[in-house]
Amino acid sequence: MNQPLATDSLTQSLTAVVDALHSPAFAAALVRLIQQQVAFDCALLLGVGQRPVYLHDNLSHQRALLFDRYLTSHFSQDPFMQALQDGLPAGVWTLAQVSKGRLDPEYRHHFYQATGWQEEVGLILPVRDGFTLMLFLGRLDKRQALRPDERARLEALFPLVHSLCRQQWREAVPLLAQNPARPDGADLKATVEQAIASVGGESLTRRERQVASLLLQGLDTEAIAVELGIGSGTVKNHRKHLYGKLRLGSRAELFNLFLNHLITTPLSPLPPEEPAP
Repeated sequence: MNQPLATDSLTQSLTAVVDALHSPAFAAALVRLIQQQVAFDCALLLGVGQRPVYLHDNLSHQRALLFDRYLTSHFSQDPFMQALQDGLPAGVWTLAQVSKGRLDPEYRHHFYQATGWQEEVGLILPVRDGFTLMLFLGRLDKRQALRPDERARLEALFPLVHSLCRQQWREAVPLLAQNPARPDGADLKATVEQAIASVGGESLTRRERQVASLLLQGLDTEAIAVELGIGSGTVKNHRKHLYGKLRLGSRAELFNLFLNHLITTPLSPLPPEEPAP
């Protein structure tokens, strides 16, 4: 018989998740709720429309690979992403199920061997037409394969997690999650904005900083245009100008710049913004 979900600690965690709805703290609270049912070392939450959008992680090992490799190019080799494109339905899925034993050697090397992930489970959570959440749970010990009872607990919790995620991300623009690495609880959006303000100083306009922030979230030109209410050609011009001012040649270099900021710079108040042109 499966362990019942209704416990005092679970009730407290569930209350924390509900209290965090529609705030940047939601994703971290949700991960803690799931972790009470099944232990894991790593969690990564992405929103997937035309391409993956970063929302939350608690990675402590090789985190740079997420921004430097995965979100820029290697996501297309991810067996979970490929299965989603092929119509993978909502539910709890293991890597063995979606890869069917045919994992791309290059992806194995650049992701699983580089990060040390030995076990991976994906929660596929469609929240609205054209937008699906993918919550990846990883283990670093190859001896800790997912047991049937753990799988059963995840599946029992899945409807609740799915419902909460639909409430959190029902709007057109996904909410960035709180950054778990910041002890002061600063949310990632503020960290992104500070990084751009820090490296760009007064050289970047407010609109260029907005475009840079959305690029770091993984949005493409069309999605940024919709978010900011401007034309795609205008977005391309802003991107060209900010790359020139920061002496960057690609989005990957922008990710590297952001990661360097996260590693070396403490959080401080953002400078005041001038009105958008």
